Amino acid sequence: MAEAAPWEIAIRVETAHALSRKGCPRGWALTEHRGFARLNITAKAGGGKRRQIQLPIPWHFDNAKKIGAAVCKIYDDFSSGIEPEQAAKTITYTSGSESDTRTSDTQKAVSEQQTDWNVLIERYREYKIRTGEIKESTWTRVHRHHMKHVLDAFVSRHPPQSATQLLDRLTLHWADKPGGRTRQIQMQATSALLRWAVAQGELAAARWEPPTDLSSFVGRSRSAKAITTPLEVGHILALVQALPDPRWRLAFQLMAAYGLRPEELQHLQLRDGRLWCTYEKVASRGKTKPRALRLLPCDDWAANWKLADQFCPADLPPMRSGFCGNDIRQYLHRRPLWNQLRQEYEAKGEKLVPYSCRHGYAHRAHVICDLPPKVVAAAMGHSVQTHLAAYSRWCGDDVVDDAFTKAEQRLQAS
Repeated sequence: MAEAAPWEIAIRVETAHALSRKGCPRGWALTEHRGFARLNITAKAGGGKRRQIQLPIPWHFDNAKKIGAAVCKIYDDFSSGIEPEQAAKTITYTSGSESDTRTSDTQKAVSEQQTDWNVLIERYREYKIRTGEIKESTWTRVHRHHMKHVLDAFVSRHPPQSATQLLDRLTLHWADKPGGRTRQIQMQATSALLRWAVAQGELAAARWEPPTDLSSFVGRSRSAKAITTPLEVGHILALVQALPDPRWRLAFQLMAAYGLRPEELQHLQLRDGRLWCTYEKVASRGKTKPRALRLLPCDDWAANWKLADQFCPADLPPMRSGFCGNDIRQYLHRRPLWNQLRQEYEAKGEKLVPYSCRHGYAHRAHVICDLPPKVVAAAMGHSVQTHLAAYSRWCGDDVVDDAFTKAEQRLQAS
């Protein structure tokens, strides 16, 4: 028996969930039979009688919602005393005629002849790198994975014939994770590919122009998302004492003291006795510039480390270019104290990650040092817009109250 495609599994899972919410016991399941959906009901779930009911809806990804709705209607009628076979006779399907099928097959053949998606994506990759929008390493680390899912969507008996069909198909990779960040990036990356291809005349705008609102494809998370949180100074000092490898300890100290991105550890150099970061992050708002690194005036503990006085790139641990964040996370996850702190933060609805060192730097710069966002953004190597979008989430009532109190004290002193 051929292995079920991801979209077939998704139809069955989503229909089972819908039935479960209606109180349906196990025993109602979907299969494909001669190109159409068939509802199988066990004797226990069907009132003592085993049933196989053919539905008039073609077994196709585009009909997933119609199939699920039909099964739920049959169950509702069955709960009201109507036999499933009789309930199934009221199900109609209006868009599956032979002429429609022939038209769809013709469009599909034309599309397959005109568009080589492997070539299209390769040209898109060259364009993104050539124009400086992204680096080669970024394509390898992020975009290549999502473009593979796009290619997989066309390797089927019924490839998508429009932008919405393609985006619908891609939701199946994360059918159980609506609203997830990876699913969001997949939809954004795919839409960017389609917009570029339409602009280049490679795809017809009428069918392949993606919608501006991707929320229905990204979905909404069923659970509250933990917010990555600033790492407290006391925990920074405790971790420095607990890290046994001096190379990884140095990497952690640099991130905590200067608010570095993990990737920036491979782009540090000394200039006239000061540490500089030469990393250039390419983003939609432009490219970051090399910057001098600065310790916060409130961080005496970081000044005592004298990192700039004894810095040597050879003292850092070996890390893969483009994957420094993963390498540091793997090392920290093997440390008992880090895992203990992760549990403590999670108990408060927060999330501890290597980036928490950078978040802590920003938090101290604002709350303790009263530095304005424009100054902190420049010190951390990103735009003011990015800074406000990322760090305004920690501006709670306690922070606001403290800022107002300090403002009042300054006014009284003047």
